[in-house]
Order: sequence, then C-alpha cells, then structure tokens
Amino acid sequence: MEVETRKPFIYNDAFLEHRERVIQRDRLAPPRVLPVHKSLPSIGSHKPLLFSMEELADMTDNFNEKNLIGETLFTKLYRGTIRHGWLPFEDWVVTVKIWDYFLETSSHLDGTESFNEEVMFLTQPSAKQHPNVVNLLGYCNRRYLEAVVYDLNPLDTVRNLATTGSLTWLQRIKVALGFARALEFLHDPKKPYLVRNINAAHIILDQDCNPKIFDFSLMSGGILGKLTRPKEKLLTVGYDDPEFFPLGGPEEGGFEVTYHDVFSYGVVLLGLITKRIMDTENIQTTTLVYRWAWRQYRPNRYLVHESLVEDPGFFASDGIMITELAMRCIQRELDKRPSMKDVVKRLEGLQAVQLHGNVVGM
Repeated sequence: MEVETRKPFIYNDAFLEHRERVIQRDRLAPPRVLPVHKSLPSIGSHKPLLFSMEELADMTDNFNEKNLIGETLFTKLYRGTIRHGWLPFEDWVVTVKIWDYFLETSSHLDGTESFNEEVMFLTQPSAKQHPNVVNLLGYCNRRYLEAVVYDLNPLDTVRNLATTGSLTWLQRIKVALGFARALEFLHDPKKPYLVRNINAAHIILDQDCNPKIFDFSLMSGGILGKLTRPKEKLLTVGYDDPEFFPLGGPEEGGFEVTYHDVFSYGVVLLGLITKRIMDTENIQTTTLVYRWAWRQYRPNRYLVHESLVEDPGFFASDGIMITELAMRCIQRELDKRPSMKDVVKRLEGLQAVQLHGNVVGM
C-alpha cells in the first residue's frame, strides 16, 4: 500500500505570528526557563516551540488511551494532532512523549534531568539533521508535566510491528539499515555517544517505515558527559549486553565501549528477521532472543522467519548474510563484534538493497 510522503514542517512567519496571537489571547502563563547548562540552540532560525499543558491535552484528546503508542522505562508516547485553528494551515500530526512518574521504573532516574538532556541533545545541529533521529518540534516544561513534541506522523514502534505481518522483508531491511545509520552517527569516534537503552520499543517508524530513535534516557558521552551511576544500574532486560559494563561511558572507556550498543542492535536485528521480541510480561532466560539465537544458529543457515522467505526481494544469500551479521553483533567477545560503520556497510551490500535501493532507503 502506497503511503503519501509528508512534506517537511516549515517554520514560517505566518505560523509564528498566529501562535503568538493565540498565546496573547488566552493569556497563558509564561513557561519556566529550561534549566540546561547552556542556552538552547535554535531549530533552523527558531528555537523549539513552547507548548502548554492545555495544548498537549488538546493534541492527544486528553491523553486518550486510543492515542497511546507505547511506553519506555520512564515515558509514554502518544499520537497527537495540532488542530486547525491553532495553526494557519491544516491539521498537523505529531508524536507527543510525556515523562510519567507513575511508571514503576521512573523512581530510578531523575526525570527532569532526563528531559533536559534530551532537549539539549535534540537541539544540537548534527542531531537535527539526521533523518533517523526524531525532530524536536517543541516541549512543555510545566510543573507536574514534562513533555516533548516530535514532528513525526507515527506508524508504530518496532516492538509493536516486528511480530506481525505488517512489515514486509524489504521494509524490515529498511528499518535495520536506517537504525544502523542512526547508531553509526551516534558512535562517531570524534565524540561518541553510548545509547545503552536500545530496545525495539524505543524505535518508532513514520508512515514510510523510516526508523527514528526517540529514547535517550540512559545515553552518555558527547555533550551529555560521563555515564552516571544511576544510569549504569538501570537495565533494558533482553537487550543489555550480559558482559561486564565499565563505568564512565565512551569518553572514558574509549570508542570500544560503544560495542555494548552493537550487542543491543543485534538483538533488534534478530527480532526483525525472526519475528521474535522479548516478552516483558514473562521474563525468563528461555525468552531471551539472543540466547535462543545462540542455541539455534548454524553456519551457512539463516534464522529468517518462514513467512518472510516468500516475500518479494528475499534472497537466501541475504538471509544467511544478515543472520551472520546479527550473530556477530551478539558475540560475547567485544573485539569480535563489528562497529556500526561495518554493520551499515554489510547491510548496504545485501542483494535486496542493491536491487531495491529506492524501497529500502538507499
């Protein structure tokens, strides 16, 4: 089914003037200044928009369950619509993420710090320009509500789609390649980030199946600094590297520390090709995707789900290559794992990518 490609959001003067008139009309209380370590860079020629609680409630139908996409360790993700009347043009579909302090895991991390770090990271020029990192439209930083709004018309998370028949083989390759490129960008040797919180539930697809990373709550390195003790102690069950994890993050442990993210990527890749996702409701050793793969894998065989083998664009040689790549990512020996740059190169060499580059995002 063909999906109409969305035009990029344009910050024009008419939009900004219109919104200013609405704010003045309703006499909304001025938002608190975002307490980050440095002033926020602008998005294009404008800073992120400041949304009120009322606007966020209006976008999501008062955070209606029907608009709930999923949860992370600390947040909830909603489909939203900036309605005609607030804007000088048609309705605009967005994604709204709120920090939910009623989630069981939220007590283990400072939500305000996590919110501040995400806004600071997403307003960096390099992050704004990457097609597989969410684009920050604005945020809300009021008492009892911290939220961000992404310029993203969401399809769903990889977790919700991977085990279904909603994604074709070529679309799964597109997701694997796009997400690998996001991690390659974050692992830039000059100033690497360690994501740590990589999870199929933390990758969201737009209407064209382009993957976007949207959870940065355990990230360290780059402008965020060293890995803190609270972040180090938190685990993403089923995706975390079972090997020893050094404190400090990429700027202290060296570029090799990012190979822990490579392990998590391998688990996501396995989920995409095998239609297996970690069951968070029934956490057992037997349900861990990587342990299942360790038991099942044989050289020169693929672990691709049988329903995908019949899809257009599937080649047995690709199935073997991508299975081998996933197994290399989840090896116990760190120095034998590929870098994300190597992963991208291998994926771009798949026969399906060479023949269907326009479909998979080449």
